[in-house]
Amino acid sequence: MVVAITHVVKKKKGHSKSNNSRGFMIMLKQIRNRLPVIIMALLLSAVPVSGIAKTQGAFLYKLSNFTGPIPYSWVRLSIDRERSELYVIGMSEVKVFNDKGVEIYSFGDDGSLDGILDVAVDKAGDILVLSIKDDNYKILRCNYRGELKSVIEIKNLPPEFSKFSPNLIRYREGRIYLIDAPANRIAVTDESGVFVDGYDINALLELEEKDRYSKQMAGFDIDSDGNMLFTVPTMFRAFVLSPDHKLRSFGQAGNLPGKFSVVAGITKDDTGNYIVIDTLKCAVMVFNKDFEFVSEFGDRSLAADGLIAPKDTVMLKDKIYISQSRKRGVSVFKLTTGQKQGGA
Repeated sequence: MVVAITHVVKKKKGHSKSNNSRGFMIMLKQIRNRLPVIIMALLLSAVPVSGIAKTQGAFLYKLSNFTGPIPYSWVRLSIDRERSELYVIGMSEVKVFNDKGVEIYSFGDDGSLDGILDVAVDKAGDILVLSIKDDNYKILRCNYRGELKSVIEIKNLPPEFSKFSPNLIRYREGRIYLIDAPANRIAVTDESGVFVDGYDINALLELEEKDRYSKQMAGFDIDSDGNMLFTVPTMFRAFVLSPDHKLRSFGQAGNLPGKFSVVAGITKDDTGNYIVIDTLKCAVMVFNKDFEFVSEFGDRSLAADGLIAPKDTVMLKDKIYISQSRKRGVSVFKLTTGQKQGGA
């Protein structure tokens, strides 16, 4: 507060003594009126929740090739957990990185797979490519080098999925998840493309027709239990959807630590914590399995460990990968969980 007061007084230099006094008193009144908010912000950011182990992120590096960090902007990320590899999808090209963040392979830049929207890797190591051409989507099964093996035809979609056009794909335990984020629909098929189950997010959220366009899914992931995680920025909420169609949610609007401004990517770490990315705050928020706020890290900065409009995110073991805008690339942080603070 001393710095702020000194700054205002210097700006008033050269005015009459009465003007200085009047301005000073007005400023003190404004500070006094805002003290409860300021104190609360300091308390929330400095004091961890009692009994909750605090998780923090330490910057490691950015995804690179042999010429240095790659200046990506808002690329899509996908993880092959079995082989500890990261896939980066952008401009109809896919690059594969090892667990040290170094590019080891790429495919798709020759146009042979048409427009690549997203990829997932099945248990056998085949790459499932969600591709689009002339507004028609298809799933291409490719080998580990991105070479086409077969086309997976989607069969038995129900009538309500007649206009289904997915832009994301995930794979887990023999199931292919196709996500149409703009339409808020999820279709689940077996490995041969036969429809197994479907989820109408609009219905689950009880959205009226006029509200559906403005309340679309943003981030999406699937945890180890088969729960689907997603965010809806305009609702300031993060959601957990179970395989049996039960929906839970958490989050509140605000700029204080643990509050949502413009949320995007969401994932879950191996300890059960939920990780939520806030694009506007340029922050990474951590919540425990009970949706209690644990900690927050990251800030809007051009420094090596800073974030500029972060968006997509994935977890691989104790590393979190975050895509950004303005050619800031994909930053990698190591998550560490300390001892419980405030408990016995």
